[in-house]
Amino acid sequence: MRLSDLCLRLFYVDAVLELLAPWVFPEARYVTKPLLMLLLAGHVGLESKSLLVVLFFAWLGDVFLLIPGDNPLFFQLGLGSFLLMQFAYIRLFHLRSKEIWHWSIGAIMVYVVNLLRFLWPHVAEGLRIPVVVYAIALGAMLYFGAKLKDKVIFWGALLFVISDSLLALGKFYYTIPGNSFLVMSTYILAQLLLISRLRKLQLTN
Repeated sequence: MRLSDLCLRLFYVDAVLELLAPWVFPEARYVTKPLLMLLLAGHVGLESKSLLVVLFFAWLGDVFLLIPGDNPLFFQLGLGSFLLMQFAYIRLFHLRSKEIWHWSIGAIMVYVVNLLRFLWPHVAEGLRIPVVVYAIALGAMLYFGAKLKDKVIFWGALLFVISDSLLALGKFYYTIPGNSFLVMSTYILAQLLLISRLRKLQLTN
């Protein structure tokens, strides 16, 4: 068995453990969550440095958001890491896109604006600008993903938007029961779809 295939299988196992950890052994997340992106990086290997850059910033974001306590610095560092990850994804999508314009921009803008309008009164003043920048980048990531006309990439980007929206609602407004499971399950599936598809496209070109 190749190392890349082994890492992918271990990723599946780790993903299940990560989703079960909050109910069984919460402390295990200090291991299972950081392992997710590391195992995907092992699946990618050295074949694509651009995908490793994406996974590095995603891993940083996972680690910063995992740090306990109420210090807003770690949330900001996590937000910044995921923002850089989104820029890396946008660059990869843009390089492969042949369309100049796509119909989805209107729908995405409406969603982003309404999400920000809803969250605005609940976001601390010092976080408002970073949250706005992040939301715009998140919408841009979905837009450039849609321009590719690749169903796997579109669904991966859409799941990422859903995951981050649930995370934002849980942090700034109200945490529904099982929100952690919903956030992580959509995040894990989003990263798997995006990385696996981009890896396949790069290997076949």
